Amino acid sequence: MLRNYFTLYHLARELHELLEGGFVFEVYSQQRNEITISLVTNTGDHVQLIVVTGHPTLCIHTRQGLNRKHRNTAELMPEISEKKVSGVIIDPCDRVIRLPLENNHAILLQLFSAKTNVFLETSGRVTDAFKKSTSNVERQEKSVIKPEILGSLEALVYDRALFTQRYRETGTRDIAGKLGRMLPGFDRPLVRELLRRCGNRCSPENIHTELSTLFYELLDPCPWVNPETDEGPVFSILHNPEKTAVMFDSVLECLHFYHIKTWQYLKTRELVHELDRKLRQKRKKVESELAGFQPDKLRKQADEYERNGHLIMANLYCPDKNKENITVTNFFDPSSPSLVIPLKPELNLQQNAAANFRKASKTREKIEGGIHRKAAVQAQKRELDKLIALSAGLSTPSEVRNFYEAHRPALKIFGLEHMLKKEKGELPFRRFAVTQKAVLYVGKSAKNNEQLTFSFAKPNDIWLHARGTSGSHCILRGASMQNSTEIRRAAEIAAFYSAAKHSELVPVMYAEKKYVRRARNMPPGQVLLEKERVIMVTPHKG
Repeated sequence: MLRNYFTLYHLARELHELLEGGFVFEVYSQQRNEITISLVTNTGDHVQLIVVTGHPTLCIHTRQGLNRKHRNTAELMPEISEKKVSGVIIDPCDRVIRLPLENNHAILLQLFSAKTNVFLETSGRVTDAFKKSTSNVERQEKSVIKPEILGSLEALVYDRALFTQRYRETGTRDIAGKLGRMLPGFDRPLVRELLRRCGNRCSPENIHTELSTLFYELLDPCPWVNPETDEGPVFSILHNPEKTAVMFDSVLECLHFYHIKTWQYLKTRELVHELDRKLRQKRKKVESELAGFQPDKLRKQADEYERNGHLIMANLYCPDKNKENITVTNFFDPSSPSLVIPLKPELNLQQNAAANFRKASKTREKIEGGIHRKAAVQAQKRELDKLIALSAGLSTPSEVRNFYEAHRPALKIFGLEHMLKKEKGELPFRRFAVTQKAVLYVGKSAKNNEQLTFSFAKPNDIWLHARGTSGSHCILRGASMQNSTEIRRAAEIAAFYSAAKHSELVPVMYAEKKYVRRARNMPPGQVLLEKERVIMVTPHKG
């Protein structure tokens, strides 16, 4: 239901309450297929409206504070910076959210499945677009008159006779296709949900009854996200949350959580896919080695070498000058034909016989070594099978990192222990991905805290520590002091790695690292802090 009209309808209403009377701060893009509209709300807070294009599982969400990089950022639509927002409205007939601005400007968010885009409109004409294409301006010229979604559905819900008439007049026998044509705003997932509720009772009367219930649910949303499905997080506003769902009071908060969990799922899937590929590659190599070890064939070969040596010794008095082979009678099997034994011309017959005996001895040694090697390779295969099975159950980036830590000795045998390293050398700190861009580093000891704060941290990183108790130093990188959501999540982890981890609420102080300095005549790990802020949080492992 991510791009469903009803989700966007409630999103627009919440954005209107938040942004009416505020203004656009800046518009930019700092990664492909993602545009960020940074705004100041009517209460003076910073909020970012982020639209993702060309992605099947991501669309639109908000984030508190500012989080713009200084590098690799493209500034967009500079003419609307500091323009006042007069409101947020949604097209009554389609999935287009409009942000009217002063001086006849407007931002249009076109949130279609395959053609998600952001347009700049000036005096009623499209003058700029995030995703450039020839169809941008044609969007208005080729507009089709569509029914008003809420008004049309309301008429069908309140009038069963009208619904039954439309149902019978719609020219298709397929019930799903029929409902998709006659119910504006109902996409395929909503039609499937309606039919699921009807079950085997698909008469027009029963469909109308279930439609009425579903319509009122869509008007009174119950936002939830189930982050624990095999296909990735599921977002919905319907009143039938799954058992493992996380409930929210607003669509904005729910979409933000969904984005975080979806990013974690996609990142985990990428990491697990690469890990699985490497492990299967190693297993294929191991299986190839096992298949190549054939002791029966080697024993037969050793017996042949030994037989050839004896047969050559039995014919020592045959002429042997410049001979490349010798024909002899096989007295081990008199019924068999004569044997042709290859020789090395530079050696005499006695030396050739000795060479065959040596080959027989080495081949038997190879068999003995192969038996021991086979046992070791079989153990490796069992270990690889175990790692492949365990890696299939990983669901978050932190679980992937914990998997690497727990199985580092086994992965080291196969040369895979360095797959997750992104820093120069392996960092000695705990690492948590707070968001797609923000990372929290947590110290492990007093000496480690000292190294984290005064050797690793940069001046504008955010330093965190539980107040009034012992604990780990924490460094949040990739966020600024305005990123309240990221700071809160980092503070929850900082509280967990402190002596107050079992308390319900823990005060955590934070400041930019440039305001942290060493304390004179104090042991390692103790610091002096200036310009700190304090936040109350519940400890969370991360």
